[in-house]
Amino acid sequence: MLVAVAAVGLLLVGAVLEVWAMVELGWQRALDLSDAPPDPALPRLVFRGPFRFVRHPQSLGLLLILAGIALTIREPFLWLLAAVAGGLVVATAVRHDRELASQFGAAYSRYRNAVPLLVPWPR
Repeated sequence: MLVAVAAVGLLLVGAVLEVWAMVELGWQRALDLSDAPPDPALPRLVFRGPFRFVRHPQSLGLLLILAGIALTIREPFLWLLAAVAGGLVVATAVRHDRELASQFGAAYSRYRNAVPLLVPWPR
């Protein structure tokens, strides 16, 4: 019973994080269909919403969803698959972080120093 509650919690928190990040980015940027903000008056870098806590909240949301699915189904093969998929998610977040650093320079460097990549540790 406790495992089921934990799994549902992970799934819900992951889904909320995904939707929250999508709302802050705009759906086209969230789906990597465009680099432009939904309103030209908005800045290209987003520091509000879940981006205040981690630099890649969509990746964190996906990792939480994968963990919730793995706990729900409880099959060793699925755990392996979730671990491999999780590794790909982390690698993609790291690669995207490097791209953003080279694209936005000092502004992103300051953001990178202030906000963790995936795990929202208290500072």
